Amino acid sequence: MNDMIVLFRVPLRPAEIVTRTIREIQEDNCLGLAAQLAFYFFLSLFPALLFLVALVGYLPVENVLAQLLQTLGAIAPVEVLALLRTQLDEVARGSYGGLLTLGIVGAIWSSSAAMVAIIDALNHAYDIEERRPWWKRRIVAIALTVALALFIVTSLVLVLVGPDMAFLMAGWVGLGPAFSLFWAVVRWPLMIFLVVLGVDLVYHFAPNRRGGWVWITPGSLLATSLWMAGSFAFKFYVANLGNFNATYGAIGGVAVLLLWFYVSGLAILVGAELNGVIEQTVRARRPATRSQAGTRAGPG
Repeated sequence: MNDMIVLFRVPLRPAEIVTRTIREIQEDNCLGLAAQLAFYFFLSLFPALLFLVALVGYLPVENVLAQLLQTLGAIAPVEVLALLRTQLDEVARGSYGGLLTLGIVGAIWSSSAAMVAIIDALNHAYDIEERRPWWKRRIVAIALTVALALFIVTSLVLVLVGPDMAFLMAGWVGLGPAFSLFWAVVRWPLMIFLVVLGVDLVYHFAPNRRGGWVWITPGSLLATSLWMAGSFAFKFYVANLGNFNATYGAIGGVAVLLLWFYVSGLAILVGAELNGVIEQTVRARRPATRSQAGTRAGPG
């Protein structure tokens, strides 16, 4: 809680924070790093979907992935949803066994390549030198990949199954209709909070740094806001202004997906740069604050 208060009480003016963040984005070449992330996101897409389908198969809920695509359709372009749906159908038709099969293990290893790219990119964003050996970095990437997959599945259960259970409990006390209205209002804030929490999970464990856990950071709020706003804007552009099929032909959907991954990766990096600027400022001010406190306490 104290770390959260410090992060939100920065001894800088908002304009100065924005200026420093933009400068760090330029110096760390976040535009180029976002392109690298988009490439690795794309390469890890099919293995990640394979692992996610395997996890979802253990849930006592029907049409979970269809519900996920429907929710994602609110912000993602139609071409992205069509490509994801095609890949999910390919995975569903495959003869994949349980979570302990070699296929799933290989899927986890392959999909963690995107997390390795995120680790490298966040180290740049936080101006941290990576000193962990490659195998330790890969273990962290695999652990984060599995954790995020479990987090996504848990979030799906909470969003999809939670309303039915809560509605049943509300019916016992005579609040059935009122709860329907309540859930319509609360559903999106809950999903946004889960996205913010997932981003903070990556910000905390991926870079080669130590610090106390903070539930919500300014960077995660900014990254989530930029991701949603950028996705909405990109969806509008693709639907009304851009004609990727005419330009790229049969791979138009792939181009749209890569660009959407680029927007997502850039949002993650910008949020990390904001956190880095804030943490550097707070770290630089702490010694001066302590020395001043000691000077004031000395004469007494």
